[in-house]
Order: sequence, then C-alpha cells, then structure tokens
Amino acid sequence: MNTESPLAPAPTVAEQLLRLCADAGVKYIFSNLGSDHPAFISAFARLQQAGLPMPEVVVCPHEMTTLSAADGYAMVTRQPQLVLVHVDVGTQNLGASVHNAARGRIPAIVVAGLSPVSCDPSVLGHRNEYIHYTQDTSRQSDIVAPYMKWMYELRAPDMVEPVVRRALQIASSQPRGPVYLTGAREVWDAPAPAARERPDHWRPSALGGLPPADAWALHEALCRAKRPLVITSYAGMDPGVPPRLVDAADRYGLGVLELGPQYVSFPGSHPCHLGYQRNVLVEEADCILLLDVDVPWLASQVTPRADATLFHIDVDPLKTDLGYWHFPAQGRFQASAAQVLEQLLALDAAPALAGRAQRLDWVAAAKERVALRIPPTPTQGPITPAELTRAVRELVNEKTVVLVEAPSHATLIASVLKTDRPGGCYLNHGAGLGWGINAAIGVKLASPEAEVITLVGDGCYLFGVPGSAFWVAGACGAATLTVVYNNGGWKSPRASTALVHPDGPAERHDTYWVGSGRGVRFEALAEATGAALGFAVQDRAELASTLRSALAAVRGGRSAVVNVQLAPITSQSLLPSTAQGDQP
Repeated sequence: MNTESPLAPAPTVAEQLLRLCADAGVKYIFSNLGSDHPAFISAFARLQQAGLPMPEVVVCPHEMTTLSAADGYAMVTRQPQLVLVHVDVGTQNLGASVHNAARGRIPAIVVAGLSPVSCDPSVLGHRNEYIHYTQDTSRQSDIVAPYMKWMYELRAPDMVEPVVRRALQIASSQPRGPVYLTGAREVWDAPAPAARERPDHWRPSALGGLPPADAWALHEALCRAKRPLVITSYAGMDPGVPPRLVDAADRYGLGVLELGPQYVSFPGSHPCHLGYQRNVLVEEADCILLLDVDVPWLASQVTPRADATLFHIDVDPLKTDLGYWHFPAQGRFQASAAQVLEQLLALDAAPALAGRAQRLDWVAAAKERVALRIPPTPTQGPITPAELTRAVRELVNEKTVVLVEAPSHATLIASVLKTDRPGGCYLNHGAGLGWGINAAIGVKLASPEAEVITLVGDGCYLFGVPGSAFWVAGACGAATLTVVYNNGGWKSPRASTALVHPDGPAERHDTYWVGSGRGVRFEALAEATGAALGFAVQDRAELASTLRSALAAVRGGRSAVVNVQLAPITSQSLLPSTAQGDQP
C-alpha cells in the first residue's frame, strides 16, 4: 500500500469517505454522478493518481443499475457496496431497486449529495448554479425513508468517520439492509480530520442461537411430530445453513419447502425437498418450523391445524417494516438459523431417530402428492416455458449461477432447475421488477469465474433499463447470458384480474391492456449498446443451438441476450399498442 507524504494536503470529507470504505473492504462504487459530486470526482482522480486504495468506480447510465448491481454483489459476498447518486432526482431514479434491497435484506451504502447552502463565493462548493435552487428539497431523505435501515446527514467534517463506520455497521447487522447518507456540497469538499477510530470497535452485531430451554422445546416438538414441515425462503443467505439443514432433515425426517427461494437453502434433488409451491401441506403438518421466511402461506387460502406446533426462527421475526403481517407461532425468535440447527444437531439423536422412518414415509408420500406437474414438451405450437427452462438446464454446470426474475414462471423454473448447489441460484425477494439484468452484473463481479445466466420475463427485461445494464456489463467486463421469456406482455396483472373477477368483462373479451407488442426486438435493445450480441428464436428446433451459441459468446467475453417467443398471454399482444383499447 502506498503512503502519502506528511506534507500532503488533508483529504476532503468525500475522500475520507472513500478511504474508510476501501479500508472496510468495499470493492465497488456504482455511481451516477451529478453537480453535487465535484468533491468525489476530485477525490477519485487524486487517489488514483497517488496510487492510493479506493473502491473501483463503475459508471452507470441509470440508477436502477447502481443499487441493483450492488444488490447482486452483496447476495454473493454478504458485503455492502457503495452507491453514489445525484441529490433528490438520482434518489428518485433508484426507484424499485430501493424496495428490492430493503425486502431482500441487502446491505448497501447509498450516498447522495444535497444542494449547497452557502451563497458565499469564498466557500468551496458554494451555490453557483440555478439547479441548486430547484433541487433543494426540504426532506430529500423522505423519498426512501420507508425502506432504509438508517438515514443520516453529514453536517460537519469531523462527523465523517463515525458516520461512515456506523453506516457500514448498521447495513451489515442482521437483518441487513440499505442505509442512506447525505451531505451538502460544501461539506464534501471540506478538509476532514485523520481517521482515529479502531475498526474492530465497529463490527456488525451478531445473532446467536436459542436459549437452551427453547432449543430443547424445539427438539422435542420435532421428535414428537409425525408430519414435520420446514418452510424457508432465505435461510441460505447464511452459507452455514444448507449443510446443517440437510443434516437436520436426515436426522429428524423433515420435509422442506422453499418458497420463492432468494437463496438456495436446501438441495432441490434431496428426497426431503417438497418443492417450491406455496400453501401446500400447511393444513396437514403437525409441526411447522418457519426458518427465515416472510410469507409462509396465504392466510386467505390455508391455515395450520389447530393442534399444530409452530416455531419461527428468523433474522427478522417481527417484520416491523411490513404493515399488516401476522402468522402464528408458539415460539418466535430472532436468531441465526445456522446456529439453531447446530444446537439441534448437538442434542441427543436417539429420540429423533425413533420416529424418523414414519416421518420419512409421510415426506415421500407428500412429495408425490404435491409435486408440480410439469407438462411434456409439445411437438407443435409455440415454445413453452417448461421446455425453455429444460433447455436452459442443459447449459448448467458446476460454474453456473442462475438469476430468476420471471414472476409468472418462477415456481415452474425452480421446479425444473431443482438447484442443489448453494450459491447456484438467486431470486429477487422484492417486487420491484428490473432487478435481474442489473443484479447479474454484481454477481459476475463478485464471481468472475462464474457463468451467469439470467432468466427474465419481457416486462422485467424492460423495467431493467437494458440500455444501461448492458452498457455497464460491457464496460466492466461482466459478460452474462440473458434469456427473455417473451410472452408478449405482463402476465401478473392478467392473473390478478382473473383471480378477482374470474368471469369479468376483461376475461370474457380477452382485454387486459398488458400487452407489450409482439414485434418488439428485445435483443436489439442490448445490441444497441455495442456490448452485447442479440439472438431471437421462435422455432423449437433452433432453441438448443441458439442457447449454445449465445453461451459461447459469453464465454468469449461478450454478453448475449436470447429473445425467446412464447405463446402470447393475450391476443392484445398481437396488436399494435395503440390499438389495444379498440378490441371488441
């Protein structure tokens, strides 16, 4: 590491922030710069020219890419990255990525400037452009307030070290999440004092296991059970969970459901894996262990047995950032799932083994009953989502990482892929579409050796701002393969309408106003960046070879997009968008 001369000027607050982040292990700054960032741009240049450590700057044309790429990186590494955006408008342009980071419990440090306050020309960074008036909103942080773990404004130079260290500490403590820091332009350009704090005094807080009596109570409940069920969505964010959950399932004879698995928590091919469908077996199980899950079932459709025993172990068991939420549990604990499983495995195995065979018989029978019936590949007609996913599965190897953002097909995709390897598949845990093609950048940067394949619906692809995503992927050498499940529109609004109004006028006349237009060349949007190759396929005879050609391009260092034409979700998809409201 290079050191500076004692006569070197004191770093600015912006430079000190960069140094502190680099010292804490932050590797990347995903940025979209503006008039609030002269201090940062100068700091980038000075640190680079001096050969001093700093996070690598990744310039992003759209803010959806900034936080979503940081999201993907953190899913792999569990480490927060820095996101730098432009005052209120850049904060607003983060859009749905803020929701995704919050719901996905993704650590990230989001930094935005504020309009300068001083009009004194002698003050460095003073107000000297007209936009400093129009961008001076009174409560900028309120834009993202419902989704941030912590927000703070740096008001003085001597605040920078404790504020940055605290931001990193809060973002990285369970439940993890994004934090939001702001500062006026004068503050960023002011000289900062030298760092004095001991980094080891700012470690994230740690979760433990259960009190011994509660661990024993859970152990006894699992031993008594005849039909024990584990439901999880994101326990696999802790790499210690999957092997321990396998050991626990083998010892006790537990059935395991993965619902919208943000991480791989349990191998899909394991005999005790009961699939990915919500609401199944809830009314049948006599003991349910909720393990890092937000919505274990839909209360309007199923409820547990009145005599069932329920335990909830979670990094975030009360879901205080969600509004109306309640699922019953006799025992609810904020604890580390890995440590709780370790506690169970350390207890006497004999009682668990006594009823294991009977429980495994129930698991095997239940697995057959609730298995998702995946249709065979047809010989005629459009390519189906199932056969497309089977074709993708043929590309998967020990280096593959799959990202899934296709809400209408997510359960089917998971059921076909049946991912075994922890870290082999990730899903967006939020509802903000556009995550996939941007998160893939972060996943690739975190795992350069991986072959990253992103499966997205056509709507998700558009929401992801492909012009930004593939431009950035090319600029930072993060080549990935994107497969677009193109059904000509947004199926989720149609499905929701059919659930609420199954015999309504929209259903009777096939009019939903959700068609994106059949002729859109989604692959060309990526090609226009100059950093990706585009492929389109609608003939099943060409599907496998097209996917192989696209993957070969990725292995050669260039991103590829395959636009696969599926059956349209509505006949409106076959019409020009201007005519969709005119259909009888």
